[in-house]
Amino acid sequence: MHQGLIDVSRPTRRRRGPGRLLALLVAAGVVLAGCSAPEPAPEPEPQEPTGLTLGVVGSLTSFNAASAAGATPANRAVSALLDEKLGSLDGDLQVVPNNGLGRITRVQGDPLKVSYELFPDRVWSDGTPVTLDDLLFGWAVSSHFFDDATYDADGRVVSGTRYFDTAMPDDPNARTSRPSLDRADDTLTLTYDQPFADWNRQWLLDRPVHVVAQRAGVSVKDLLTAILTAPEGDPEAPREANPVLLAAAQAWNTGFDVAAGTIPDPAGVVSSGPWTVAEATADTLRLARRDSYQGAHFPGLEELTIRFFADRSAQLSALEAGVVDVANVGDLDVAESKTLTDAGFQVQVGPTTQTLHLRFADGAATDVRQAMTLAIDRSSVVQEVLGAVRPDAQPLQSFLSSPATGQLYADLVAGNGAPSTGADVDAARSALGDRAAVLRLAYDTTDEVSAQVFPRLVSMGARAGIAVRLATTPEEADATLSWVGEDESLYRSARDRLSEGVDGPDTEELFAELTLHTDPVDVLSEAREIDRSLFAAYAGVPLLERTGAVVAAQGIGGVTYTSEPDGVPPAFWTWSPPQR
Repeated sequence: MHQGLIDVSRPTRRRRGPGRLLALLVAAGVVLAGCSAPEPAPEPEPQEPTGLTLGVVGSLTSFNAASAAGATPANRAVSALLDEKLGSLDGDLQVVPNNGLGRITRVQGDPLKVSYELFPDRVWSDGTPVTLDDLLFGWAVSSHFFDDATYDADGRVVSGTRYFDTAMPDDPNARTSRPSLDRADDTLTLTYDQPFADWNRQWLLDRPVHVVAQRAGVSVKDLLTAILTAPEGDPEAPREANPVLLAAAQAWNTGFDVAAGTIPDPAGVVSSGPWTVAEATADTLRLARRDSYQGAHFPGLEELTIRFFADRSAQLSALEAGVVDVANVGDLDVAESKTLTDAGFQVQVGPTTQTLHLRFADGAATDVRQAMTLAIDRSSVVQEVLGAVRPDAQPLQSFLSSPATGQLYADLVAGNGAPSTGADVDAARSALGDRAAVLRLAYDTTDEVSAQVFPRLVSMGARAGIAVRLATTPEEADATLSWVGEDESLYRSARDRLSEGVDGPDTEELFAELTLHTDPVDVLSEAREIDRSLFAAYAGVPLLERTGAVVAAQGIGGVTYTSEPDGVPPAFWTWSPPQR
């Protein structure tokens, strides 16, 4: 047997027939095929990055949306995506701490001390660490600690220096001493001159200090030294401007602007959030997810494109054409809403922070104020003006807030003295002693909503014997229909209403009490009392709020409504494209 095996393997010179040769060739082919390497798998088709396109009305003019010139809706939309801070606002415009970047803690209430801690390994998009130096610079910007300017009636500086020209005005209740730094614990601490209700809305992180210093032509060390040593500003005794602070302020004020007709260089845009600018054109920014980001808002998308449109009509057309996936489109009418819904878009409607009030002038007689308040059927006004697009809309029940703030508003209007939402014509006539009265009312006749409300007020006033008519120039109006916004902070809302002339017998004293509170529960309680004071004085009648709409294409996930007019829908890190 063994010999036979050896014989088979031994070469021989015998000639083989063609059939034998063919059989051997086939057999050899089978053996070779079994021993050769498998064919390589085909290369996978390159996949497009997962991404969506956000449509924004306006043009990009600055990467600093906190400056007076840069605070436009389009710039704020870009900032909401690129600029991460120690807090943000949710869809109801309430503060959500950013526990992926650091934490803000109220250390004590009197005096108010607030600490800011940064977590390690957080870096700007250019790889530079985010440090306490950045928070210190942010404090210098927002505090106006070094300003010693005085202003004329038009707000122009007449003496001294205003360094950082911020969109938000200097708030006297937000004054602090110079921060203390504990670099071992990565903590900055602020001590306020007096309690400040909005302490949890002071997020400090601003433009990167190393970029500001570079654009100002100064060193980071010299800039930080100036912030830590320059004297506090005093308008009563203005000093020569600090050259380092002035250079930094000028760089902050204009150094992040995008000149008209130019395209920004993506390499020059340094962000703190999870996106970096990958590409820019005249009307587009393409953002790419950055792997160096270590925070809590890492997006599911790999890229996000922002498209800028000249107006709302162009934005809506781009949505319908499939060019845009997500957009805050503002106040839709019935036909627009139906067109989008029928096309498969997800349309979310809700209240915004823009509210319409009937405000009585100081000179308006108390009995006329009371009678007009009682004569208005606010439920009817709201349903006739808003009901077709937002059937669940209810009359506005506060001077200081609106349903745009969600649960905060619901808690505020519980026991705040708001009147009935219906009309009481008999009580209105009784308030006037059954005499006739005239109410000269001023409003913006070009505003569509006000133009719908005015004739209804005329009709309702007539039932109570009040002749409501349009105030004409130069006569003084007894009342106005006024749009009011920015009511996400009860402290700021109360401050702004008082500065606009809305007042009751003890409103100023109540606001002074409100400013002493740092606990949100106490602030809410005091705001409720301010509302009661204004309603009791018949200061006006809150009527309704504008409707907003957020639209997303079919199949897109994670996009939720925001009450902020023109705002980017919150929590972009939860957005997801349709399943492929």
